[in-house]
Amino acid sequence: MRPENLRKLNRKGERGAATVEFAVIATLLLLLIFGILEIGFVFWQSHYVSNAAREGLRVGVIANNYNCFDGAPSDGCTEATDRYVAVDTAVRDYLDTLYGPEDIASLEILSPESGNDEAETKPLIVTVTVNNFLDTSLIAALVPGYSNPDTITFTATGDYEDPQEP
Repeated sequence: MRPENLRKLNRKGERGAATVEFAVIATLLLLLIFGILEIGFVFWQSHYVSNAAREGLRVGVIANNYNCFDGAPSDGCTEATDRYVAVDTAVRDYLDTLYGPEDIASLEILSPESGNDEAETKPLIVTVTVNNFLDTSLIAALVPGYSNPDTITFTATGDYEDPQEP
């Protein structure tokens, strides 16, 4: 085709239409990508915190390794045989790779030794709450009613192993 014919095809009303279309599509595509990343970060943190709580629970329910809970009066209670210290250390060590000590909002560990004495067996309950490290939210600025959580919490509950089992 000759250049004169190409100029006839390019009408005045269609100049720059491809640029405008690209700008609209690129904006929507970038919002979608950043939204997926932001929700993915929150999901990843939630998964990480749940694994930390489960790791602490796993350490805490092991039978015959501990003979006291949080310095409860017992013969031979040391830091090495205190169940509370072991669970606390396991959770904090797990969270240490992603969070600093100031990011752990709360760590609650409830043992059979705590609470009422009516029930024969009470489960170990580990609740971990950390601050969300995403301070600002792109999605919250654009989507009314949406906001990232300020903290991420997970509770793991488990029964103690039977000390009689091998």
